[in-house]
Amino acid sequence: AGEPDRVLGSMHGAASVPEDAKSLMDFPAWLEPDSSETLADAIHTLRESGTSFNIGIRSHGNELLEADGRTAGGFATLRLRPLAGQRKEVTELAYDARKLGKQVERLSAVLDASPLPIWLRDSEGKLMWVNQSYVRAVEAPDSGAVLRGGIDIFNEAKIDRGRANPKAGHRGRTHTIINGAMRALDIYEIDLVGGRAGFAIDMSALEEAERELDRHIKAHASTLNKLDTAIAIFGPDQRIRFHNAAYAALWPIDGAWLDSRPTDGEILDRLRAQRCIPEQANYREWRNRQLSVYTTLEVRENWWYLPDGRSLHVVCEQHPFGGVTYLYENATKEIQLESRYNELIGVQRETLDNLEEGIALFGSDGRLKLSNPAFAQFWKFDMAALDQEPHVNMLASRSSHSEAEARAWEEVRYRVTRLDTEGKQANGKLTTGERILQYAIVPLPDGNTLLAFSDISASARMERALRDRADALEAADRLKNMFLSNVSYEIRTPLTSVLGFAEGLQLGFAGPLTDRQAEYVRDIRRSSEELKNIIDAIIDLSAIDAGAMELRLESVDVPELLRLAAEKLSPVIERNDLTLSIEVAADANAVTADPRRLEQVLVNLLTNAIGFSEAGATVRMGARRQGPSIQLWVSDSGRGIDPEFQKKAFDRFQSSPVPGRRRGPGLGLAIVKSFVELHGGSVALHSKIGQGTTVLCTLPVAGPKPRDMEAEGEREQRKVAR
Repeated sequence: AGEPDRVLGSMHGAASVPEDAKSLMDFPAWLEPDSSETLADAIHTLRESGTSFNIGIRSHGNELLEADGRTAGGFATLRLRPLAGQRKEVTELAYDARKLGKQVERLSAVLDASPLPIWLRDSEGKLMWVNQSYVRAVEAPDSGAVLRGGIDIFNEAKIDRGRANPKAGHRGRTHTIINGAMRALDIYEIDLVGGRAGFAIDMSALEEAERELDRHIKAHASTLNKLDTAIAIFGPDQRIRFHNAAYAALWPIDGAWLDSRPTDGEILDRLRAQRCIPEQANYREWRNRQLSVYTTLEVRENWWYLPDGRSLHVVCEQHPFGGVTYLYENATKEIQLESRYNELIGVQRETLDNLEEGIALFGSDGRLKLSNPAFAQFWKFDMAALDQEPHVNMLASRSSHSEAEARAWEEVRYRVTRLDTEGKQANGKLTTGERILQYAIVPLPDGNTLLAFSDISASARMERALRDRADALEAADRLKNMFLSNVSYEIRTPLTSVLGFAEGLQLGFAGPLTDRQAEYVRDIRRSSEELKNIIDAIIDLSAIDAGAMELRLESVDVPELLRLAAEKLSPVIERNDLTLSIEVAADANAVTADPRRLEQVLVNLLTNAIGFSEAGATVRMGARRQGPSIQLWVSDSGRGIDPEFQKKAFDRFQSSPVPGRRRGPGLGLAIVKSFVELHGGSVALHSKIGQGTTVLCTLPVAGPKPRDMEAEGEREQRKVAR
């Protein structure tokens, strides 16, 4: 403000006012800050615009002075004087009012700069004042527009009072649109004399953080609920805060009781009452030791062996936010599996040690991992040396005493050390002295290689003896077949002469015969025909065995075929007092086959059925279609065939004797089987004791395929070779 031109007068003894011009104008040195600032501003205004003033100022000595500033004769004058009486009181009131006004201005400036919307209401609830944050929140042009329009920042009806705290002035939370976005506001209003003051705190970020935290908590809870490990979290007050589904399933505790947040000790007491914790000689001491985890930072691990046989691995550690976290892992199955595994390993070890086969397991590094005493015995190894996991190269070098042994061990060494893990199993035989060893090299999926040796010396000798015996039997069988074939051909010629002479005698070429002579001739002829049939059967079988049998295929009328077979045996049927029933399905009318051989099949089957039937019985014969095949069958109601004999009924020279009747040669069913298979078909026999027998022949309607005939010829030739 500069120094005054003149200073007149003195208040020495009345007030502590400097008398020299320089000290006088240093207002902060002797006036209170508010008075100093006010006086300096007033003097500046007086000198600039000539505006007079009359104000009260207060010195550091708490002395109230009157400062009067005016213009006179082109000069600005300042008059200072002490006050007393009523004038002093009025000035003090004015001074206090001015000071309070400045404080209000400062407070208003602060409130205007606040990021929180702030407002004042009168006793009727109308807005009296709002700050700039309020104006911006309601998107009004200025505070006047807000006050004139009574624009409220919140809707009274939408306040959520669930979190309200009336003592702190918190009325609740509401949601409103601010600057185009939904915001969460906590509304506070404080009762004042003549009205209320309020402010709103934007809780959107906190609310979003709470929602995000809630999502994380729910996600973590969902994850924990899917775990098989039981988890329980206790707070610093030792009350349960969280437990997953596995924890609830672990104990027989009511879920509602757990939701009431019992303490850790209360849970232990209830579990003890239900015998769900380990039995303790001193439960109180054990309980206190369990609960001491709340006062320590160490992680504890214990095993609980429960009375119901379960084994729990219990881990307890401090929670980052106070309290503790328990993890209960039910290790019952793992312990049982480990026990079973150890038992299984022991059984396998004992089994390997008692095997006659030598077993060795080599790792992918070529070292011996496992072996049994038989392996050591075969190759004269020391078991103690084998326990040192020697390399396959060392074992091979110590075991190659002959060229055969060297070749075998070289293959073992190669397969054990090869890099290809997809090798196939290798097998071989090895002669070592008087023993014959069979070995197998098996690559395992884990890269290891299993080597097995077995002493087959005895079985090899037995095999050689059996093979020699089989060769001798086959040679004898071939000689028998050759003998029968040759004899059959040799007998056939004189037998034909016998039949011719017998027929001539029956026709009276040598004169009339007596009754006895005629009976003898009939017997001769019947026996000769039976012998001829046997010889023909042997010759046919020999032809099939030699692959010389040729079928003359043509379309065969099936009903006519059955009629011819029945007609051929009608005298025998009548003589045995039997009835023949023929059943032919409508679709079984034709088949491609050799009619002569097919008729021979039916005649043999009928002969066999007649032989097993009692007088007065019925023999049935028929044909039916079965897809691409036709089935010919003959059935009797005789005594049936023994199950043991059924296994060899189609073998040659096998016959089942009928009581009171002569035993046949046993070639009928053998001929049937050979002829049917030559046609590409099959034969089946069904029989039960006391219920009769049925023989079913299945033939392809289109006839045999060439490869079927070739295959049948090869089968018969193999039979001859054997």
